[in-house]
Amino acid sequence: MLIDNFKREHDYLRVSVTDRCNLRCTYCMPDDAFEALSHNEVLRNEEFIELISAFVSMGVKKIRFTGGEPLVRKGFADILRRVKDIDPELQLAVTTNGVLLGDYLDEFRDIGIKKLNISLDTLSKERFMRLTRRDFLPDVLANIEKALNYAAFEIKLNVVLLKETLAEIDAFIDYCLKRDIILRFIERMPFQAEDGGDAFISSDILLAELAKRGELIRMESKDSTVALYYDLPVPNKGTARIGVIPPISHKFCAACNRLRITANGSLKTCLLSSSECNIKAVMRAGATRDELQNIITNALAEKDAGHLLDGRHAVPVNRMMSKIGG
Repeated sequence: MLIDNFKREHDYLRVSVTDRCNLRCTYCMPDDAFEALSHNEVLRNEEFIELISAFVSMGVKKIRFTGGEPLVRKGFADILRRVKDIDPELQLAVTTNGVLLGDYLDEFRDIGIKKLNISLDTLSKERFMRLTRRDFLPDVLANIEKALNYAAFEIKLNVVLLKETLAEIDAFIDYCLKRDIILRFIERMPFQAEDGGDAFISSDILLAELAKRGELIRMESKDSTVALYYDLPVPNKGTARIGVIPPISHKFCAACNRLRITANGSLKTCLLSSSECNIKAVMRAGATRDELQNIITNALAEKDAGHLLDGRHAVPVNRMMSKIGG
C-alpha cells in the first residue's frame, strides 16, 4: 500500500497524458505561443500502461486522466482500454474541456468510464472567447447535452473561481439544476509569477454569495477528500448540489490521497510543490517493476505534511498548469 510518513494512504492517481490543449485559457496557458513537449519527451502508451500497472499493484484504485486536454492525444481511448484490462474494478475518470467530447462518448461508455468532469468557466460566449482565446462554447454545450442523453455518466461541471465567476453564479446554478449536474467551484491556484493576490478569490467569498441565495446545507461525500459539498434549495426549481474545492483557503492536505504523473513522466506527490521524481528516465533505462515500486515508495516518503501556499504568491514551480495536469 502507498502510505506516507503521515499515515495517509494514497489510492488515487491522476495521470496527465499530454500537455497539449485545444484551448488557451489565460490562467493555464497564458502565452499563446505555447511550446508543447516534443513527441519523445512524452510517455508512450506502453510506458503509461507499465507505470500505471505498477501503481495499481501498490494499491491505487482510482485513476483520473487529465491533460492539457486528454482528448487531443492520439490513442487516448486505447490507453483507457488497456488500463481497464489491468484491473476491471479500477475506477476510471476523465477531466476534459468538452470540445471533443462528443466523438468519444461511445468509447467511454463501452470502456466503462462513468465519471466525467467537464471544465467550463463561463456560460457567456464573449467571456469564453476572452478566457480561452477560442470560440468553442457552442461545441462544449452541445457535447454536454449529448453526454447527458447517454444516461451513462456522472457529470460534474468544474468552474475555476475567478472574479467574474461571482457574476455568473445564478446562471451556473440554473444551468446545472435543469440538467441534474453537480456544480463545483475550484479556487484558482497561481502557477505564474504574475499571479498573486489579485488573481486569487477565496472560497469564503463564494460561500457568502451562495448563502445570500438560500440556506447552504453541508452534505457528506463518500468519494472526495477535497471537495466540500452543499445542497442549496432554490425556490420553485429544486435543490442544487454544489461542491467547493478550496486547496488554498481551507487546505485538505491532512486527508490527501493523491499522486500525479505528468505527461513527461515525472511523479509529483503534491500538486503545489516543486518536488518531482523523473520516473521516465529510469523506465527508459530498463528499470524492473521492483525498482519502479522502490522509486515510488521513496518519493512518497519525502512528501511533506502540507503545502505552504496562501494565495498571495505563485507556486514555486517552473511549469504552467497545463504541463502538470489538474
